[in-house]
Amino acid sequence: MEQHTVLIISEDKTDHLVISASLERARPARFHLSTSESIERPLEALLDPNIDAVIMAQGPETEYLLRLASKHEASAPLILLLDDDNEAAVAQLRELGAQDYLYRSQLQDALLHRVLDYSIQLKQAREQIRRLSNRDPLTGALNRVGFRAHLERAMGRSQRYGFNTALIYINIDQFANVNDHYGESDGDIMIKSISRRLINKMRSSDSIARLGGDEFAVVLEDVSSAADVELIADKMLKSISAPMILSEQQVAVEASIGAAIFPEDGTEFSDLVDHARSAMQQAKSIGGGHVIRYTEKLTFDTAGSNSLAAELRTAVRKNQFELHYQPRIDLATGHLVGLEALLRWNHPERGLVLPGEFISACEDMGLMKTIGYQVIQHACNAQVWLREQGMPEVDVAVNISFSQIQDDRFVDIVKDILKRSGADASRIEFELTESTLLNSPDGIKARMDELRKLDLSFSLDDFGTGFSQLTHLTELPISALKIDACFVRDLPHNEHQQAVCSMIIEVGRRLDMLVVAEGAETHEQVEFLREHQCHQVQGFYYSPAIPLQKLPRFVKEQGLKRRENRIS
Repeated sequence: MEQHTVLIISEDKTDHLVISASLERARPARFHLSTSESIERPLEALLDPNIDAVIMAQGPETEYLLRLASKHEASAPLILLLDDDNEAAVAQLRELGAQDYLYRSQLQDALLHRVLDYSIQLKQAREQIRRLSNRDPLTGALNRVGFRAHLERAMGRSQRYGFNTALIYINIDQFANVNDHYGESDGDIMIKSISRRLINKMRSSDSIARLGGDEFAVVLEDVSSAADVELIADKMLKSISAPMILSEQQVAVEASIGAAIFPEDGTEFSDLVDHARSAMQQAKSIGGGHVIRYTEKLTFDTAGSNSLAAELRTAVRKNQFELHYQPRIDLATGHLVGLEALLRWNHPERGLVLPGEFISACEDMGLMKTIGYQVIQHACNAQVWLREQGMPEVDVAVNISFSQIQDDRFVDIVKDILKRSGADASRIEFELTESTLLNSPDGIKARMDELRKLDLSFSLDDFGTGFSQLTHLTELPISALKIDACFVRDLPHNEHQQAVCSMIIEVGRRLDMLVVAEGAETHEQVEFLREHQCHQVQGFYYSPAIPLQKLPRFVKEQGLKRRENRIS
């Protein structure tokens, strides 16, 4: 049995004796005691990696120690030992970072052991997620978090030693069409292949990051000239465009590449990334398959009638955006219990365009708030339609961006949409990402509290891929966690993904939250999630996103499948 070290901080020797005796009675034996009446080096003790949990008696230095632990991101959970039942004091101390608390008068073995077990499990889950948080699980490349840290360090070295660092921003042209035609599995194969090809064109000092589904960034340190950067980017472009085999067919894609050089094209992280991305967008707007270096004269052709910007403005004005809905299935019953609304652009010439090809441009142009309100309107109308079709208990989930929820008019507009549509607010769910919450935690919480009064619910999307601050789960009105598809992809064969999924499910169970797994494509994945008591699942195993009118047929087919399974 794994042994866990528990540190007790108390000036009262009785506390040490009582807790020590209780931990010794734990069966199976799993706790090792470390005690301290006073701490000469408090930071060293709180940051000790060998400490799994800290029980701290409330005293004059409690607030100071909590602030110290929070400032230095101590990983060990802090459990307070209190004399009195004082809800206001407990709330204040938890706000400062205490994870849990115990009363001396109620210090029973079962309670103490349960609180420690739960706190240590949360610590382990947080550490496991942190270990995975800097890497893209599909390609092994850096993710957004790791990319930012690496680029900022590279910029610091450039400044210190006087050399140039280049950022190459890569977008795969028409990648959404590959996913649509060949499926997500082959799409993943293509992304991994492209990642390997890019790595083969890099030096040992360079690094690669995957920033999104079809976007990569390459950091080139110590480059001598802009011509060298463009030469390297051109080699990458040719490498990407070489044919590959998908589903026994030869497939080729092109890419659009933008480049920016530090410090000439930007001295701040955000400026350098924005400029490289702007150059990439310009390359994309002239047909893709090009490399463009950023210059101050580089602008997106927003005036041209054939530009992406002009088309998007027309799409908003003519309401060309529509929603497709991916079913969420209850794993215990096999019934349809929810839908995730996913945006599509019904282009008059190209047909359905997936969001990966236009969302970034919409955000850059400030169109997301307008489109977002259209999406909420469509989702509410869908909920009313479902009710009329005899499916009143199916939830409809909508993704909400930071630009939407920070809008001062957001609550009033949502309230008006609910009233005019006649939708049941209790069946509308807003999905938020951790990056949205981190942008303005206090402001977002206030906005969520207002919306909660309307009876709307909230889920935390892509849980485990961002900073995974567990305080979000206790302080915000979140009722559901969504396991990102990257943690489901290789189940049940990948032990790390098994561990992360199991931990997230356990966290949800302990906090009485619904847990929904995304990206399930195989029977094995679904069975693993069912066996580990995940509540709901969505993914290609059951259905891709489909138009609303096809849902009754989907429900009927699901019923037939369940009947066949019972008979067989």
